[in-house]
Amino acid sequence: MDRRTFGLGASAALLSTAAARAEGGPGALDGPRRQPQRQQAKFLIVMLHGFGSDGADMIGLAPDFQAYAPTAAFAAPNGPFKMQGGYSWFPVGAPTGAKAPKGAPAEAGAPQGLEAFIDDELERHNLRPERLILIGFSQGASAVLNAGLRSKAPPAAIVAFSGFNLSPKGLKREERRPPVLLIQGDKDPRVPAGAEDKAVQVLKRAGAPATAYMLAGLGHGIDERGIRLAGELLRSVTGGAG
Repeated sequence: MDRRTFGLGASAALLSTAAARAEGGPGALDGPRRQPQRQQAKFLIVMLHGFGSDGADMIGLAPDFQAYAPTAAFAAPNGPFKMQGGYSWFPVGAPTGAKAPKGAPAEAGAPQGLEAFIDDELERHNLRPERLILIGFSQGASAVLNAGLRSKAPPAAIVAFSGFNLSPKGLKREERRPPVLLIQGDKDPRVPAGAEDKAVQVLKRAGAPATAYMLAGLGHGIDERGIRLAGELLRSVTGGAG
């Protein structure tokens, strides 16, 4: 992610990479976490990074989002595939997310280890699956869309920044679909033209209430406008101050 587009202002005292690794043996996902500002956690927000980045990059946004959802706990796992300088949610070279060539198929379903990580985090906070919110950037955005819409227990909401490689495979129309927010910059060189519109059509056919924004002048990143748009959805879903 382009670090120039947002502040990495998370307090180290509130982050815990030392928390126990998600159970599941070697290779289980792990990453930084942030506790709720007040009370016991009422929601869990899992944030997935982009190709070649890591959870520390995404958790830097947690303080901004937590201003809208103070009773939410945050977790930002690293992807399961290690690469130089970071991680990937799919095998390096797989045609997914922002790295996908135009027209490449999406990876349907959850990345390796993600479901187990989420289950463990929900159990850690004694939360039901419907109290989960998924946020992703770039490759992580494609991952939360494909995983969240195929989950047996739908999450409370899905936010996808700059990554809309959503596979229609196996997505049947259902009444219980979470609200989905798509946010992209009109100067983004890494997301194919029309990808956002295509994702909206797939979402509508699947019965998901989708809202899409194209932000003027923004490249491949997240800025204050995107944080505000996502934050308003978080406030609506979580009840704000709770």
